[in-house]
Amino acid sequence: MTGTPDGIFGTISHEIHRKRRAAVSPFFSKANVTSEEPRIFESVRLLCDSLEKQIVTQGWAEMRQNYLALTTDILSDHAFGRSLKLLHEEQNAHDWKRTIKAIAILTPLVKQFTWIIPLALRLPLRPLQFVVPDLARIVALRRDMDRQAEVAIRSHSESSISVSEKSTIARPGINIFSSLLSSKTLPSREKGRSRIAQEAFVVLVAGGETTARILTAVTYHMLAKRDTVLRKVKRELDDAIFDPDVRVPVQELERLPWLTAVIKESLRITGLVTSRLPLVSPKDPLQYEDWTIPPGTPISMTLPDILHDPKVFSDPLEFHPERWFPSNPDYEKVNNGYIPFGRGSRMCVGINLALAEIYLSIAYIFRRFDLELYETTRERDIDHVRDCFIA
Repeated sequence: MTGTPDGIFGTISHEIHRKRRAAVSPFFSKANVTSEEPRIFESVRLLCDSLEKQIVTQGWAEMRQNYLALTTDILSDHAFGRSLKLLHEEQNAHDWKRTIKAIAILTPLVKQFTWIIPLALRLPLRPLQFVVPDLARIVALRRDMDRQAEVAIRSHSESSISVSEKSTIARPGINIFSSLLSSKTLPSREKGRSRIAQEAFVVLVAGGETTARILTAVTYHMLAKRDTVLRKVKRELDDAIFDPDVRVPVQELERLPWLTAVIKESLRITGLVTSRLPLVSPKDPLQYEDWTIPPGTPISMTLPDILHDPKVFSDPLEFHPERWFPSNPDYEKVNNGYIPFGRGSRMCVGINLALAEIYLSIAYIFRRFDLELYETTRERDIDHVRDCFIA
């Protein structure tokens, strides 16, 4: 549906997917993301400075676009070695938001008519911009990824970049193209321009938008409960972060019970991926209660159906971070049903980077500012109204 059948997201074969994911996973490993925390923190500080200017000049800040600029800058810096600098240029941030929206809006259509994007990629860009501007934005981004992949392949060939025979962990400064080209788990046929360009396209599009949506949801739910939840979180942050200009490691922020509970509850109640996620067990039968599902049978789950299941989560559409405390009698049950990033071999590959962004952003924004909601309603601005793969 994204026109990227050769990226890990679109790979059907279990065996091929395992090899492709193994080449990408080290780039988003816990160790790799931890080493990036200082750069993530600097981006968060830049966002805070930008928010202060916006609030001083116009009295408010539109957080959805600000968060998308932040997460895209962090992701592009981490994955491509150069930030898009959307936090520096408001117009560029606005244009990028339109591109991301175009991808989402077209998803239901291209999901049914899978020939649309492959055909569009073969058409001249200018006529496409005039006739179908949303589709043209997707094509332009795909072609940019193709160009970057071509440069990376040429550079890799000239400099013979390689990683250790014993490891595929991406080294500091290496981008996702170089990481894929240097991987020992991928055969040479998996390192072509189109293949690695598709991988990069999915990483850039999926990683920034999803994390930005979650940050927006966390911000809303905390501000909607200023006198209860927000007050408790701010008390934790005041104690944990003595100086807002000094970075506290994510590992320490994860130990703050109210902050962690608010983030987990926001991830749960948002249930961001609204599409069914089909999976196939290639060799082994699966047992579900009294039913045996034969190998090779496609099965699927929809994350919101599980994360909003009233049998597991009481008052599932209500924001109750208290459910994530061990004192909750249903604590074990809710933890077992907590799958905002999916589960198994196809779960979100960028989970470590996403959580680092969320913890650092929420911690330092709410440590530095005393915010309140402005012209925001849950029904219009937060709740799901449409399935475009994500809500």
